[in-house]
Amino acid sequence: MIEKAIVAWDGRPPSRAALKWALERSSGGELMMVRVVDRTSESADYFMPESVAQTAPIVLQSDADRVQEEHPSVTVRSEVVPGDPIEELKRLSTEDALVVVGTHRRDGPTVRYEWSVGARLAGAANGPVAIIPENDGPPGDGIVVGVDGSAAANAAIRFAVLEADRTGEELHLIHAWQEPLMWPETAVPDIEFLQSLEDIHRSVLDESVALARSISPDVRVRSSLTRGAPQWALLDAARGASLLVVGNHGVHGIKRFLLGSVSHSLVLNIQSPTVVVNAARTP
Repeated sequence: MIEKAIVAWDGRPPSRAALKWALERSSGGELMMVRVVDRTSESADYFMPESVAQTAPIVLQSDADRVQEEHPSVTVRSEVVPGDPIEELKRLSTEDALVVVGTHRRDGPTVRYEWSVGARLAGAANGPVAIIPENDGPPGDGIVVGVDGSAAANAAIRFAVLEADRTGEELHLIHAWQEPLMWPETAVPDIEFLQSLEDIHRSVLDESVALARSISPDVRVRSSLTRGAPQWALLDAARGASLLVVGNHGVHGIKRFLLGSVSHSLVLNIQSPTVVVNAARTP
């Protein structure tokens, strides 16, 4: 159960988008605005260099007071911390806290987004991370979740079901599959084999639907089995959705800071608010 939201804040448009989104889902709850004064780099996406360290607490408190006044149903707190943004936000992240970060509009080279705070944090955090794009369009509807039968996907289902139960929105489970790229020398792909392969993947989707309904029978659930690359199927569905939820296979060591290939593609081509749930830290 998510008990509070932690918003990475610096006053710029991406963090304003993150704050707006977090406030919309935090009524009656706790929200912490965190300003990380990055002393490791002056080119980070969301955080100011060391020169603002002295004024940051004053500015942040003023921002937090304004937000509290405008949203009395939310308990607003604030904190300024020095250090590396990824490490500090990771330290603050827990299973019952949702870390929310904004992301710039896609008007630069892809490599910039590849190493954004959101993409790196999603692979390192101890709990779920929401990445919110700047968006002037109308809000979407429905919650999309990618499923594949893994522990990471099941963690994403649990998070998505609770969100759908809270908002009253429909939950859309998507499982995408592809035939093997290489075939054994003695095997000849035919319609019967592909049908049996599709049946296996359909059972994965059916089990995911059963899991979602066991968590909350009242949530409206629909499902889609798609043949093709999962990242593109999810991105297509996310264009009209209010939220996309995906799981990330948690690992340790240096790879702990990296997303899986599907999650990474989704973050780089983000279409709507996206939550990445890390299976390694989910019971």
